[in-house]
Parts: sequence; structure tokens; C-alpha cells
Amino acid sequence: MGSVMLDWRLSCLLLQAAVLLLLSKGERMCPASCRCEGKIVYCESGIFQDIPINITTGCQGLSLRYNNLLVLLPYQFAQLNQLIWLYLDHNSIHSIDALAFHGVRRLKELILSSNRLSFLHNNTFSAIPNLRNLDLSYNQLQSLQPGYFYGLRKLQNLHLRSNGLKQILIRTFLECRGLEFLDLGYNRLRSLTRTTFLGLFKLRELHLEHNQFSRINFYIFPRLTNLQALYLAWNRIRSISQGVPWTWPKLQKLDLSGNEIQTLEPDVFRCMPSLQTLNLETNKLSSVPVEVVEAWTALTTISLAGNAWDCSPSICPLMGWLRTFRDPKDINMICSGPKATQGERVVDVVRNRSICADAANMFSTTTVVILTSTQAVSVTVWPAATGVPALTRPSPPPQKFTPSPLSPGGTHIKMADPKAASTTTTLSSTPPFSPQTSTPFIPELQFEHMAFHKIIAGSVALFLSVALILLVIYVSWRRYPNTMRQLQEHSVNHKRRKKARKQEQDLNSQLQEYYLTYHSNSEALDSLVNENRPCTCTISGSIECEV
Repeated sequence: MGSVMLDWRLSCLLLQAAVLLLLSKGERMCPASCRCEGKIVYCESGIFQDIPINITTGCQGLSLRYNNLLVLLPYQFAQLNQLIWLYLDHNSIHSIDALAFHGVRRLKELILSSNRLSFLHNNTFSAIPNLRNLDLSYNQLQSLQPGYFYGLRKLQNLHLRSNGLKQILIRTFLECRGLEFLDLGYNRLRSLTRTTFLGLFKLRELHLEHNQFSRINFYIFPRLTNLQALYLAWNRIRSISQGVPWTWPKLQKLDLSGNEIQTLEPDVFRCMPSLQTLNLETNKLSSVPVEVVEAWTALTTISLAGNAWDCSPSICPLMGWLRTFRDPKDINMICSGPKATQGERVVDVVRNRSICADAANMFSTTTVVILTSTQAVSVTVWPAATGVPALTRPSPPPQKFTPSPLSPGGTHIKMADPKAASTTTTLSSTPPFSPQTSTPFIPELQFEHMAFHKIIAGSVALFLSVALILLVIYVSWRRYPNTMRQLQEHSVNHKRRKKARKQEQDLNSQLQEYYLTYHSNSEALDSLVNENRPCTCTISGSIECEV
């Protein structure tokens, strides 16, 4: 019996030694309810309320997503000193100890999104200085303190979307000197200060969409010299301005869609010489000044739909610029006024109503007088001014002219066309805006160009009206058959009475038409008495008979 006990104890000791040997080599077994792939462990079964204790120490990637973790304790991951990425999103974590991440200095990616974090200790992430990607989005952080990101000088991507953030204290990102991507979208930020983004010299992409800004002064961004994309969509921005002139050399994309912007300032776009993509959809713009259009020197993509465009001559600078633009997305621009053009496409109104021809009146510089053998016609040529090209009339084909001296004030030109041999043209230079020599150009109103959609709308309306009438008749017949039968009988009786009345009138008229007229005289009386001479009587109408 004693030897058996001795053998059993020896076996236990050997087993423990083997386990310790395996532990010393970092070759722990895969935890229950987890999936292990080499040095990657996936524990996403949804049953864990704490970190599994038997994870191999050589683990380089650990996913604990979609569990019920509540708290991260001090030195929670200290035994996993080879860890490179850690996913803790979609849990219920509401508290993280300041020492929770001590011992995992090699960690480069930490995902804590979709938890219940409302507070962080200062220096929480200082123990992981090699962190490159930190995701804290979809939590309950309402403010950011300067000490939250202390020591993260190698951080490149920071996600803080949808936290309910109301304020960002100064120098919050001062330690994040290597940050290239910052997402602050879907929060409650109302204002930004000049020191909000202090230290972010390498930032390339900044998301501020879906916040509560009412105005934006681009003077708060001068230190973001490497910024390439700025998203300010769906705020409450009414105005954008530029405080002190400066140049934003690398900004290529600006998204201002979904705001309440009514006017654009030229200075804002003069500081963005490299701007290539501009989104102005769903604002309250009615026109764009020519100075702004001139500042769009590098644009390749622009979105302008969903604004309150005023289809008057004030739209001409923008349409003149769009005429040579490569992006076809602008066809979605719809007129908001005047009333006669509401709902029509801006491009169609400009082309069909010649509104930009009227706007070009102020830029006239040349008067062409055409003289023929029978008449003299004066036509004013309106060259396209800056931002206001003639969009409504195609250029006539070029003709050859032969100059000959006419007078000191002008040049006599003869057309080479044989059909116009008797036509001469005189070109005379006139100073700009000269009321004596310039003849106002009155464009022909082309009312015959009815938009196709109006024809379709009218046809649909007519079809619906007929269908509605038929539907009412059918429903009445099915719902009230007796009433319909009575109406039919009444209609038949009415027609019968009308027909009988007409027949009676016709009969009376015939009876009145054929009556006998007799006028007695001496000869007629003598004939009747002696019965020796025929006499005639006339029936009114056309019948004669002998008596």
C-alpha cells in the first residue's frame, strides 16, 4: 500500500513538473470556449465576464469582443507581454484601472469601442507608448482631459466618434505628435479654440461631421499644415470665414454638405490653392460670387445639389464656370426661384431663357453694324466676361473678311461669301459701358421649348383624372345599384318625353303648313256660278290643284 501511494505522489510530481515546463515555454493550452490559431486567440462566445486565465503567454493577438466584461483590473494583461493587438469592443466595460495595461508595452492596436466608458484616468495609456491605433468610439465620454493621451507619441489613428463630447480642453492632443487620423464626428461639440489641435502637425484627416457648430472660422486650423481632408458635414453652420490670411497648402477635400450656409466668402477658398473636392450639397446657397469661382483653381469634383438656387443673372458666374467643368454631377441643380422657374433644372433655364445673355450686357466692348443694299441692322456683340460666358447661343461659323480702308474711326470689311456680296460690315471700337454706342441685346423668348417633364406631368394628370371619374362611377354602381337603376330609368324616361315632344311639335308644324287660301273676286264668283271656266287654288307651300 505504501509503494502505491509513493508511485501516485511521484506521478503527480512529474505531471506538475511537465505543466510548469510548458508554462515556462509559454505553451499553455487554448482556453475553453475559445478558438486558437497559432498565436492568435479568439474568445468571442459571449459568456466571459472576466479575462480567461489560461491564455498562452506567447499570444500576440487577443479578441474578447462581444462578451460581458465590466471592469479592467490592475495588471490585467501583464502576463501577455507579447501582445500586439487587443480587441475589447462590444462589452459593458465602464471602468478601467490606471494600471490595467501595464506589462504590454508591445501593444500597437487597442479597440475599446461600444462600451460604457464615461471617464478615464490620466496616464491610462502611458504604459503602452508603442500604440498606433486607439478606438474609443461609441462610449459615453463627454469631455477630453489633457492627461488622457499622455505618452502616446507614436499614435497614428484616434477614433472618438459618437461619445456625446461637449468640450475638448486645451492641449488635449499635445502628446499625440504623430497623429494622422482624428475622428470627432457624431458628438455635441459647439465650438473649437485655436489651441484645440495644438501639436497635431502630422494630422492628415479630421472628421467633425454631425456636431453642433453654428459658425466656423478657419483661423483655428493654421497649425494643421499637413491636413488633406476636412469633414464638416451636417452641422448647423451658417457662415464660414477666414480670420487672418494664410495658406492651407495641402488641403484637398472639404465637405460642407448638410449645413445652412447662404453665402461663400472668397478669402476662405483663396487659402486653399490645392482644393480638389468640394461638397456643398444641401445648404441654402442661391448663387456663387465670381470672386469665389475664380478661387476654385484646382477643383476636380464639386457637389452643388439641394440648394435654393436663384435662376436669375446672379447664377451666371457659377454656370459659366461649370460650362468648362468636367464633373457631370451638377445637372441635379434645381431652381428655387423666380416662381416661373421653380422645379426646373438650372442648366435648362439658363439655356432656354437666355438669362446669361442679359447678364453679359454690362460687358459689351464691340459694336458690329451690318449694312446691306436695302436695310441697316445694328447688332451688338457681347464677349464673355470673367465667369460669365455666353451659355445660351452657339458661336457662328467663322467667315473670312477682307479689310479695306473706310474711315479713320473704323475698318471696312467685305465678306468673302458670294451670297453676301452686297453686304459690308463695319467694326468700330467703343469704350466699355458706353451708352451712346452700345445697343442693348434683347434675347428672343423661346417659349416653344416646353420641358419634357411638363408634358409627362400633364399626361399623367389627365390619365389620373379620367381614372378617378371612372372609379367614382364604378364605386357608385357597386355601392348603390338601386340609385343607379333609378338614374338610368329617369334618363330613359326623359329621353322618351323629349322625343315625344319633338314629334308632336313636328306634326303641329306640318298641320299648320298645309292650309287652304281662298280669295274671292268677280271672275271667280262668275265661274263658280256658271261652272264654265276652270279655277285654281293654291295650298300654302308648293301645291296647286284645279277646282
